[in-house]
Amino acid sequence: MYNPTDPAQDAAATNPESKDTSALTTLYNWPEQGKGKWRIQDDVVMGGRSDSHFEMTDDGHGRFYGKVSLENNGGFCSVQRTNEDDPFVVKGKSVFSVQVKGDGKNYNFRVRTPNGRHAYAFTFFAKPGQWETVMIPFAAMEGTYRGRDVDVPNYAGEDITEIQILIGNGRAESFELLLKDISVM
Repeated sequence: MYNPTDPAQDAAATNPESKDTSALTTLYNWPEQGKGKWRIQDDVVMGGRSDSHFEMTDDGHGRFYGKVSLENNGGFCSVQRTNEDDPFVVKGKSVFSVQVKGDGKNYNFRVRTPNGRHAYAFTFFAKPGQWETVMIPFAAMEGTYRGRDVDVPNYAGEDITEIQILIGNGRAESFELLLKDISVM
């Protein structure tokens, strides 16, 4: 399992020089595409009290921010885009590239395919106050359903019907994550 506090794993996941970007295919680019159909899904769907928002900044980046609350068995905030009628095609690719400007907290990047109710997830540390490219190998994304591990093989590159970015670190906290681009290579 990926450990975001392991410096060797963190360096491998956030080193944009480790891959050739000429084979990059953009899945979503906020400066070019705007807010689009990205929407919030917080723990209020289960009775929690967390509150998050998603908006565009003046310079064209997605801004995901809010407060995670543990009240009433809560504990997560997320922003997601569902594309069931027109899935994101990632055939022939092996790595997600996510450009973010963080706040020093862990975030969970998830994708869902048409094959089952589970998602595939990877946790990354978003360095505070600087833009970075987080590299997420498909093979490092493990099956999960409602926050619990699922006994399925790791993500193998199937078409994607949903992309989600979630924060749920087991503590009440404020957060802010800026988003520029999600690509595959």
